[in-house]
Amino acid sequence: MTTTSAADRESKGDLLQRIQERYGTLRKSERIVADFLRENAGTRLDSSITELGRTLGVSEATISRVSRALGYDGYPDMKLSLAEGTRNRANAYVNIPPEIDGSDSLVTTSDKLATLLISGLAGTQRMLDAQRLELAVEALVKARKIVFVGVGGAASICDEAAHMFIKAGFDASAYRDGYTQTIMAATLGASDVMVGISHTGTTDTVARALKLARENGATTIAITSDADSGVARAGNVSLTTWSSTQPLVPLHGDFLEGRISQLFLIDLLYVGTLFRAGARTAETLQKTGAALEKWYRRGGESA
Repeated sequence: MTTTSAADRESKGDLLQRIQERYGTLRKSERIVADFLRENAGTRLDSSITELGRTLGVSEATISRVSRALGYDGYPDMKLSLAEGTRNRANAYVNIPPEIDGSDSLVTTSDKLATLLISGLAGTQRMLDAQRLELAVEALVKARKIVFVGVGGAASICDEAAHMFIKAGFDASAYRDGYTQTIMAATLGASDVMVGISHTGTTDTVARALKLARENGATTIAITSDADSGVARAGNVSLTTWSSTQPLVPLHGDFLEGRISQLFLIDLLYVGTLFRAGARTAETLQKTGAALEKWYRRGGESA
């Protein structure tokens, strides 16, 4: 079988573009292969089709189907395209996925962004540890006080988390500065829970707050993409979000897929906690809902 030339491959779109256009038509097992290719675009793949299948837990036939679905002559041709990767796609904006190009129309950008975020959620779902999730929900259900800590983009997720848990009747709060995070960690005890959120897992204030809260007997839950990071190690329970291989540049905007994955896990913990807590949370949500409806009908702040 002949191998397609680089010019022919380019005329049909690079690897990332092909995955973007065809991702929705792939089967679940085929998306595992597509996710791997997208995350490793621009790198040389030395594995044989058998070795890659073993690594990803899929069959050789699945990899071959993906090759054909993406418009390649076969696995060798797809490997060459993987090595070429994103070298011709310049993106001046750090932390923006390389699949999104400034020359795209807004509709195209919308389609690409939706696919990327869905892929991030699917990756986070695949990495969920059922036992850890159960432990986290159990701790939240029993908590006297729940404290969420994060900085930057993660702080916004913490605010949303506290808002949801408060409406369900939990004593919940969120803090975004190291000074207050430290104070709160020092006051927590065995009946309390601190949830720390950091995409990279290297946010020192969050790691230290979790560590202090844990030393004082509180249950700590870490949400991060790096299972070996300081934030992850400071948690009694660590939940891992999906992460791209694209380098993250601190202080230059947030990693889009990481933010949506964090919110996904918070929503999952919230729903799980509601169901486990039972009638008391359902009643509280009805009360807070009725109170807010009355407040809005009276004009809110102007009342």
